[in-house]
Amino acid sequence: VSGGKATLLNGILAGSVLKLDEGVKRMIEGSICTLEDTVYLTSVNPAKQLNVYDRKGSITTGKDGDLVVLDEHYDVVMTLCRGRVVYQR
Repeated sequence: VSGGKATLLNGILAGSVLKLDEGVKRMIEGSICTLEDTVYLTSVNPAKQLNVYDRKGSITTGKDGDLVVLDEHYDVVMTLCRGRVVYQR
């Protein structure tokens, strides 16, 4: 990883280094998706793809209680894992 991109030894692009919160901000501020669609795309879909939707990906009784709180500028204010605050700005 160098210069904001991840490349293989031969220089071929290996993938994105974009942080999820930055991607969320770009999707909403760029009017690519609504807030509701963005939340779904960044929570429900990944949980289903990783086969962990039974415990992650939505706010439902019995699930792990993982949650990210964003401010009005879509910057991370707080992160909860299993219902406990693990980060707070």
